[in-house]
Amino acid sequence: MHAILGYAYTNATFQSPLLLGSPENPMADANGNIQVLPGDRIPGIPLNRIAGQVDYNVTDKWIVGGSASWQSSFYRYGDEANLTSPLNGYFLANLHTSYKVTDKITIFGLVNNLFDTRYYTYGTFGPVLSVPWPSVPGGVTNTATAVPGRPFSAYAGITITF
Repeated sequence: MHAILGYAYTNATFQSPLLLGSPENPMADANGNIQVLPGDRIPGIPLNRIAGQVDYNVTDKWIVGGSASWQSSFYRYGDEANLTSPLNGYFLANLHTSYKVTDKITIFGLVNNLFDTRYYTYGTFGPVLSVPWPSVPGGVTNTATAVPGRPFSAYAGITITF
């Protein structure tokens, strides 16, 4: 059996006050600015992140294993002042297996995002008035955007070494 576990605590904060232009941030002032204060968290960086993996040799040729990761919430880019709600943290679980048929042929299978967790990997604020939205009645008014993470997926394959 082989196991690995990692943890990161990243207290990434601004150390000096700063006035930044962020016109798409709904909490910006009339001039489109946000006031960053010492201690505000730097966007896109979760405070906590943990990841681990376990592999078990069922036989000399067959390995099964899994991995999991969790990270805490983080702020969108454009919200350096931490004025809006952060994007939620998330937990992911994955499974994998491989079987060595010969010295040169291995078959494998992977399952990513086992529980089909809905999560976001990145977020920002974007312009909505300058983009046409013909299929959305009334247009789009929320400037908050987020990039979804990978949904449940399963793969199987073969590797051949020459």
